[in-house]
Amino acid sequence: MSDGINKATLLGNLGTGPELREATSGQSVCNFMVATNSTHGRGEYRKEKTEWHRVVVWGRLAEMCVEFLTKGSRVWLEGHLQTREWEDRQGSLKKKTEIVVSRIIFLDKRTS
Repeated sequence: MSDGINKATLLGNLGTGPELREATSGQSVCNFMVATNSTHGRGEYRKEKTEWHRVVVWGRLAEMCVEFLTKGSRVWLEGHLQTREWEDRQGSLKKKTEIVVSRIIFLDKRTS
């Protein structure tokens, strides 16, 4: 039996264009931000809220993201949450939580 479940699923739009780089291991890695929107309330009390999510994609899937996605692209993605910690140059502890993608569906129609 598993000790827990760590799964994230998002449907949203890229808030930044995908940035591809090569990790020290030689593997391709791509980072971008995804915005998800939700609305609460009705009528004049209706409020919209946008949440921003850091996304990291590895390997061939990362290369495909750079090829097919741009800022504003609509995506469905699945993965798991990962939090990294490091110390900056001033000695302050920094944390970053991101979604490590295992599956992505490009929802925009491809133009030729």
